[in-house]
Amino acid sequence: MIPVFCGLTASSALASGYDGGPQGARVLGLGGASTAYINSIAGLSTNPGLLGQWADSLTRISIGGIGQVRRGSFVGQDTYQRTDQDLVVQPGGYLYATHALNKRVALGLAITTPYGYHTKWPSTWEGRSVIQESQLNTYFVQPTLGFRLNDNFSAGVGFVYAFGKYSQHRALGQYDDPNAQTGLSASGSGYGVTAGLYGRSGDNLAFGISYRSPVKLKMNNGSLTATGVPARDASLVPSALDFGTQITTPSVLAVGISDRITKKLLLTFDFSLSGWSVVDSLKLNVAATATAPARTQSSIRRYEDALSFRVGTEYQVNPKLTVLGGFHYDETPIRDEYINPEFIDANRVGVSAGLCYQLSSRLSLEGAYSYDYGQLRTARVNPTNAKVSNVAGTYRLAVNTASVGISVAF
Repeated sequence: MIPVFCGLTASSALASGYDGGPQGARVLGLGGASTAYINSIAGLSTNPGLLGQWADSLTRISIGGIGQVRRGSFVGQDTYQRTDQDLVVQPGGYLYATHALNKRVALGLAITTPYGYHTKWPSTWEGRSVIQESQLNTYFVQPTLGFRLNDNFSAGVGFVYAFGKYSQHRALGQYDDPNAQTGLSASGSGYGVTAGLYGRSGDNLAFGISYRSPVKLKMNNGSLTATGVPARDASLVPSALDFGTQITTPSVLAVGISDRITKKLLLTFDFSLSGWSVVDSLKLNVAATATAPARTQSSIRRYEDALSFRVGTEYQVNPKLTVLGGFHYDETPIRDEYINPEFIDANRVGVSAGLCYQLSSRLSLEGAYSYDYGQLRTARVNPTNAKVSNVAGTYRLAVNTASVGISVAF
């Protein structure tokens, strides 16, 4: 039964900072500081309180694509051998739309891919029995209702439907046969809510506050498969096994300020707290087999809440061209004792840049790029704790994110 448990526990690495980056090209250029930023409807996913500010006669649509490359490297504690992750791109996209019912009430829709990653290590690397490849994709659909309370204040509330897909592959290291592999996959959905408030003092200073609840993705259709297992161990490592689990995305509480320094220059600031501490352990409900009854297996994780700070600037070069820049710091929720090569995470600092070009008064092209660098992290193996699957060594991380999009109003 132990080999089956080891094949499943690595999925606990999902409870880490796997944020896919700001969901919008213009917001990415600002470093994600968008809680009090009304110049792009991409802020809808960050703060639904912004929606009331677009309660006018125009219908607005913003659509685009986003791609992220997370490059990690590992140096073994005993071998001193460096291994780089294979180059893979985690694609994503976004769609926003707003439409006013009247001067006080507006409807909004956000379709985003806020969380996800794709990790792939070479098939011969020393940690192949811990992980070779893993991927998570999430899709959030958020219908939103916004209210313009008066000229300076607005509020909004939204409903979140989320769908997630997860897969993982690794080698069965207890066998010499390189064809001895195990893989698992699961998918599921969950629900949440979000609410926000936006206000401004005069024409220059504005603030925003928002909250999004945790979303529990219930994955009850999980399937584990194994190949290359000797016949003598068929009862210990079944060729097929069903399981169910749950992946929880964190709550997010954000506050932001924007300040129009001059007619052409705008500064934005965000501070947010992500509630990763809701993930204390991972419980796996394993279905019964011919040789074992149904059982629940737990893996303790005890993650911590994480803070982030973001600052962005927007400068209008001329009536057609606007340039953006940003800086951000993100704290990792993963403790040192739970570092895992399935998803490397660390405290990160990042910079971003972007631009917006007006093709016409109501049509614009947007693009942005962000680079994050993570601190060095060291993982140590505790042989007395079988619930933490790991390989001893040091990890480094760099994240590249790019986005392009188009916005139109009519």
